[in-house]
Amino acid sequence: MPTFTNNELGVDVEIVELTQRQAVPYWEALQAANGTTGPAQWHSILEAAVKGKWFAGKKKIDPLDYTPAQARWLAEELALHLLEQSKIPEA
Repeated sequence: MPTFTNNELGVDVEIVELTQRQAVPYWEALQAANGTTGPAQWHSILEAAVKGKWFAGKKKIDPLDYTPAQARWLAEELALHLLEQSKIPEA
């Protein structure tokens, strides 16, 4: 399972292997928060990942528990991960 770790920020989370089961609720939650910026945007991305059941393990992820720097870093990493997982390999 993919792990996102930033020792400087104290972030270490593991997510499940993404399927449409996780991607669709994530995308729908993001669309509902369309137009947010800054900390609200980072929160929306993390909250969408929670709604999409991205996070592995028993530890409950609450986006409001993260510092702004932690939330921004993790939100950017998760968004990039979905883009990478959505690429169609070149033939």
